[in-house]
Amino acid sequence: PPMAAGGGAFAPASRDPATAPPRLGAGGDRTSAGSRLTVPSAAAEGEWARQSFNAARIITNNLLEYIEEAPRRLSYMCMFGGLAISLNGAFEVLNVFDVFDSTVRYLVHCYMVFFGLVTCITELHADATPQLYENFRTTQKWMHDWALGLTTLWGRGLFHIFQGSLAIAASSSLGLGIVTGCYMLVMGFIYLYLHFKGAPATCGDYINIGEN
Repeated sequence: PPMAAGGGAFAPASRDPATAPPRLGAGGDRTSAGSRLTVPSAAAEGEWARQSFNAARIITNNLLEYIEEAPRRLSYMCMFGGLAISLNGAFEVLNVFDVFDSTVRYLVHCYMVFFGLVTCITELHADATPQLYENFRTTQKWMHDWALGLTTLWGRGLFHIFQGSLAIAASSSLGLGIVTGCYMLVMGFIYLYLHFKGAPATCGDYINIGEN
């Protein structure tokens, strides 16, 4: 060994564990001396993705089963979403100064109020909300006459997807607009699912298409 001044041998330099290079641990994870942090391996990430997909699939199946057990539940859920869309748009419409600062955005929120009200009226059923249905029966019939797409599952699904996308696009930050927009997207995709599944044979269970 090299000799130090005075005849003594140099001691080997000690290595700081915190600055030691990372080493490969079991399963290919990279670990560092003096640190408990690990980088997940590809296998761990794949397992997390698989579990997330399974959880989403279970939630989706449970929601669809819940709706198909009682079709009127979908109407209630869409009415709630339409009301939320209208309220979100109304809050923005009340800010009249946006007419000068962002005219297009202000008009979009006016459309949101209108589309939300259309949703609430078209989702009325005589056996589910009898009093409201009697009050808006004539208006609902007029809407169905002029917008026949709202009397079909696929048409109503596309309508909800459109207004949900509109709410998301008109929202400047994460808030009520984003939440309600995503909610209406889900409602729209459920209607499309029912259409492609073959539910048009029982379309009247979900949509009031009788003579008023």
